[in-house]
Amino acid sequence: MVTFEYTDTFDYAPASVFALLTDLEVRPTWIQGLLEARVTPAGHAHLGTSYYEVGKFSGFKSEKTMSVTEFEQDRMLVLATPDGASNPFRESYHIEPLSAGSCRVTITVEVGNVPKVAEFFMRQEMKKSQPQNAEALKSLLASRVQQASSSEC
Repeated sequence: MVTFEYTDTFDYAPASVFALLTDLEVRPTWIQGLLEARVTPAGHAHLGTSYYEVGKFSGFKSEKTMSVTEFEQDRMLVLATPDGASNPFRESYHIEPLSAGSCRVTITVEVGNVPKVAEFFMRQEMKKSQPQNAEALKSLLASRVQQASSSEC
C-alpha cells in the first residue's frame, strides 16, 4: 500500500467540517478529477453507506465502489473498497477540534497494487492536489456558512 497524508487547519467548527465531509454527493465540487459520485442511501453518510465514484487522475480513469467502514460523529470518516478488491483503496478523515470554531483535519489516502513506476507520479500529484482540495473544501464551507447566515436574516 502506498500512503499519502495531508493535514490542514480549518477555521470552522468541527461539526461544520464533518457535515460537509459526510455530504458525499458534493465531493466532485471540491476534489479535483472527480467526475461522478453516487451515494446509497441518499443523504449524509453514515456507517455502511455505499459510495461509487468515477474520476480521472493523472490521465487515468478511476472507478471504484467504497463504503463507510468507520464513522465517529464530528471526528472520523473512513471510506474503503471491500476486502479483496483488486485495487484496494482507503480514504480517511480525522478531525481534531482546536477550539469551538477551528479544527485540524488529517486526510490519509492508501492505495494498493500501485506499480512502482506509477508511485512517483502519484506522490507528485497528491502533493499538489491535496492542498488544492483542502482550499476548495474551505471555499465550499465559506459559501455554506454565508448562505446559512443570509437565510437567518
